[in-house]
Amino acid sequence: MFHKGKLLIFLVSFLIVLYGASAAFFGKEAYKELSVFMKVLDRVRDEYVEVPDMNEVQEGAMRGMMDALDPYCGFLTRQQYEDLERRRALGTAGAGVVLSRKSDVVYVVSLDPEGPAARAGMHRGDYVIAIDGEGVEHKSLLEVDSLLSGAPGTRVTITLFRDSRTKPRDLEFALEAPPESPVGSRMLDGGVGYLKIASLRDQAVEQARVKLKTLISAGAGKIVLDLRGCADGSAANGATVANYFLSDGVIYYSRNREGEKVLVVEADPEKTITLLPAAVLINGSTAGAAEIIAGALKDGRRATVVGERSFGLGSEQKTIPLKSGALLVLSTAKYCTPGGTIIQDDGARKTGIEPDLESPDSERRQDLAVESYYDEDDDGKYQRLQEKVEQIQLEKALEILLGENIPAKIAA
Repeated sequence: MFHKGKLLIFLVSFLIVLYGASAAFFGKEAYKELSVFMKVLDRVRDEYVEVPDMNEVQEGAMRGMMDALDPYCGFLTRQQYEDLERRRALGTAGAGVVLSRKSDVVYVVSLDPEGPAARAGMHRGDYVIAIDGEGVEHKSLLEVDSLLSGAPGTRVTITLFRDSRTKPRDLEFALEAPPESPVGSRMLDGGVGYLKIASLRDQAVEQARVKLKTLISAGAGKIVLDLRGCADGSAANGATVANYFLSDGVIYYSRNREGEKVLVVEADPEKTITLLPAAVLINGSTAGAAEIIAGALKDGRRATVVGERSFGLGSEQKTIPLKSGALLVLSTAKYCTPGGTIIQDDGARKTGIEPDLESPDSERRQDLAVESYYDEDDDGKYQRLQEKVEQIQLEKALEILLGENIPAKIAA
């Protein structure tokens, strides 16, 4: 009982400090909320049908507090944090997947098409239920990501649910090191250079610079920048790649809880590679750093953005170790495009970057869905549908670039 009492004191002390700090912003309301919480806590402690485990009550309260904020906040107990660090130490091989969360549901945002998860049959939009038999509904994204990383060759089993199926499905595969070349390029007809960025990890930034210069040297007079499915990497990496196409102006800025600009990132003309006409391809799996690129080029009228509305992931997280050994992960700023669009607007239905030109349009997309409905091969149907959509989007980008009206700056 003494141990439980100490845990209760810790929980109350933590909440008092937290709410006391927020009271500086919200006045007496924070204390009213704390009073309500204390009454509920008293009722649980004194009247719950069984003697409660106050350790579980404490952890549940912390986790619930973080879950009420946004998908990228989290609370890890000391044991969870230690387990996470131990898994990290095993290696950086992964599944080739980017995840997000809605309420208690973890789902797939993006997949490396050549990665182990995609080859095993995972699709964008799948819901992850468990990893190696361990449910993920109450785990932070930080924990879930760590369960899908480790030494190359480590085998994992993911239990997932898909809207088109009536029951969960298990996929087993081995973790692999990230691809060394996440950037590809080739020349297309009409003198158009095609630059595909699948990831914005650190090595991708230099690869994109080299391949973009190579396309220009090979005679490219226009550029298609393909950011479809690109969902990882830092904001700084996204800004660097955007700078390759921008010679001036704001690339992105971050704002705090008061709406104030706390960081403004502007283009450096010395880092600009080209002002050739450009089109940018995005889809629902374009997220994070790639959205910074698309938003900067769109708002700067530097390129035409073609495809689907992007995912909407644009916030900065801070990890805060607690004296107890636990860890808080808090979102402390949100990224905005030069024109003021908040990339990650958790309270809005239309988050992310809206393309200048939707492709395919709703009518064509419906036709494609009907065509694929009668295909009994679920995985093959999905793959063929995605290939058709991607081809339509690329053709639309080329149509724009090779037409007369090109809303982009042209180098003198």
